[in-house]
Amino acid sequence: MGTRERRDRSNQIDKALRVSFLKCANEHLSRPELVSLTAVGGYGRGELAPASDLDLLILHNGSEKSELISAFVNAFLYPLWDQGLVIDHSVRTRSETREIATQDIRVALGLLDLRHIAGDSQLSSQVATDALEDWRKNKDKFLPKLRKSIQDREVRSGELAFLLEPDLKEARGGLRDINALRAIELSGAVPISLARVAESEALISNVRDVLHGDNPKSRDQLLLTEQDRVAFTLGFSDADALMLEVAKAARAVDYLMDLTWHRIDSTGGKSWFNRRKNQR
Repeated sequence: MGTRERRDRSNQIDKALRVSFLKCANEHLSRPELVSLTAVGGYGRGELAPASDLDLLILHNGSEKSELISAFVNAFLYPLWDQGLVIDHSVRTRSETREIATQDIRVALGLLDLRHIAGDSQLSSQVATDALEDWRKNKDKFLPKLRKSIQDREVRSGELAFLLEPDLKEARGGLRDINALRAIELSGAVPISLARVAESEALISNVRDVLHGDNPKSRDQLLLTEQDRVAFTLGFSDADALMLEVAKAARAVDYLMDLTWHRIDSTGGKSWFNRRKNQR
């Protein structure tokens, strides 16, 4: 397991989706060249774990009749669902995508990782450019929402470094926080040395890959019953040694996150939210 394997997994799925998407577009649309298929979120970054969902955004220019778009999308997606793939999809025009992203922080974050797969590459590129421009232009609105979402997630999932059975993605110091740091860096609010958490991301991602294994129903919580298996596969002496390294990785992410918000508060001359210590 590793970055190469995750990218190979993404590339293999890209190829299959591309063939099916173009075939369905040609069969159901009058102008098949005016639609595009893109990946967003983790799939957009090419970081698919074995049991990851496929986050897809299907784009069109609004010229096709709605019933044709619906028939096309159904023809494309139903065979994928029948194969057991878990797909989170949206179907939008460029303007619809831009409007929704201004209101929904999750959509805005996902679009930062948009990657073209098939169809109209210019349309995909336009939406990706919109997303980055709007994220930077509206960072004073988006970053407080991002910070609040991180705090809410910590309340729900706890801190990865201190949990017996941590959620590798959702807990504080986990993969979602690393993606949040990337988003903050893209905003231009403050410079962030993402290299400082590269080893942390590699370890947590590898643990997640082993945890998923070949089980499509696997999720991201590293249960006690799975820790020995994961430790053995990754070459650790035992589960305790594995969890010690996972905790160290999470603390490195946590430290960089705290440092980043401190710099933003100092640079902006104001604090958008109370510090975590004042909330406890």
